[in-house]
Amino acid sequence: MKRSILLALLAASIQGKTIVDLAVSTPDLSTLVAALTAGDLVSTLSSPGPFTVFAPTNEAFTALPAGVLASLLNPANKAQLVDVLTYHVASGSVHAKDITDGQKIKTVEGNYVTARVAGSSIFINSAKVTTADLDASNGVVHIVDAVLIPSGKPPAPSPTPPAPTPAPATKTIVQLAVATPDLSTLVTALKAGDLVDTLSGAGPFTVFAPTNEAFAALPAGTLSNLLKPANKAQLVDLLTYHVVSGSVHAKDITNYEQIRTIEGNVVTAISNTTGVFINNAQVTTADVDATNGVVHIINAVLIFKGFPNHLFFRGIDSISPGSDSRCGDVDAAPRMPAAIFEPKNALFLKAYEELTVDFYNTSTGLFPSTLGKLSVGRCKDIGYTQAAGGETGVNWAPAKLMGPICVKQCGCSFENWCFYNPTATGCKGKTGLPGCPQAGNDDPQAGKFCSLCGSMDNSPITINLWTKPSN
Repeated sequence: MKRSILLALLAASIQGKTIVDLAVSTPDLSTLVAALTAGDLVSTLSSPGPFTVFAPTNEAFTALPAGVLASLLNPANKAQLVDVLTYHVASGSVHAKDITDGQKIKTVEGNYVTARVAGSSIFINSAKVTTADLDASNGVVHIVDAVLIPSGKPPAPSPTPPAPTPAPATKTIVQLAVATPDLSTLVTALKAGDLVDTLSGAGPFTVFAPTNEAFAALPAGTLSNLLKPANKAQLVDLLTYHVVSGSVHAKDITNYEQIRTIEGNVVTAISNTTGVFINNAQVTTADVDATNGVVHIINAVLIFKGFPNHLFFRGIDSISPGSDSRCGDVDAAPRMPAAIFEPKNALFLKAYEELTVDFYNTSTGLFPSTLGKLSVGRCKDIGYTQAAGGETGVNWAPAKLMGPICVKQCGCSFENWCFYNPTATGCKGKTGLPGCPQAGNDDPQAGKFCSLCGSMDNSPITINLWTKPSN
């Protein structure tokens, strides 16, 4: 059907037809044409414009609640029909390349639609653009798969009976995944990561479950590489980044909420008129309840910053002894050049670890005083597995640490180190030393990872806090 739409509209565009002509020549827009006729908008959308029209398909109109379309086409409700139709029209020609994520586009109706860009997909409110950039002589048409309804002006559907009470869940999260054909790749990955028993346990858990298509969209070779036994740790990190402790339903998710995963990093939830997104993945099916939690199916695999590398440093709380103690850890890998994690550069990585531990254990005022000596490793490796929130405030790459190293190793000034410390080692006569570049200045063979001296990410780092589960 999409091919027939494209061919019909391409032919119409070549002939220089108006927006209305394009719609008339496209069988799957016949309901829209009928609505435009009923609303006396044909002449308007045949005028010079230019206009941008988000054109719902026949299927989009059919998907409206029972009785809504018939009610809108009733002559007595013409004003309401015009409001709905003009909410699909914007002044000017807005092509797909001009649309940005989160953009507010004012419609002829007067309200705004919200654009959402997720990868190669574009959404207008909750409607997906299925065919974009169909040029007409007086503007441009984007075909969408849902009817847009202006806020505060919903059509009056026929009364509907209350939704039936959902049947109680009977399957675990793993059993739900096994019973869903489009989650078979996820099931394979869970088996390879030995996570089946975990996600069959009491929980509860919230799982953001990528579809087979989501895994297939990963760069070539990524999935097959992760499924190798040698890379099991990386696979587990990736999979547990999709799992949250507790049952988090869609109604509980707030816009821009930070949700900590079992892996340790956080995902960012976005909830708006377009839908619910976890990082850049859209929730396509929400609130699939299981006996041990809830599943949300998503259309992309979630990747945390720095994947597949981790470099954790941890410290134990020195105030609350015994079972009340906390452990705090940070992952420095996202702020480091990937090359330093290659096996051939293991000695340089080890040197970085030792230098960091020594610096934070001999300096004051840099790592929170409530946390004890720093060491390499994760809190969960020593029994601290219960998430206890997080604290932000550690400047992980302070000038006191990086300044002398960058002057000596890379011949550049980290955050104007020499300007503010003209008598420091290596800074004599070099107060005007150029700043360190952001990237492209690593020389692994020489043991120089000078991108660390640029601001890869020198903002305060988050300390993930953990406690030991109570017995």
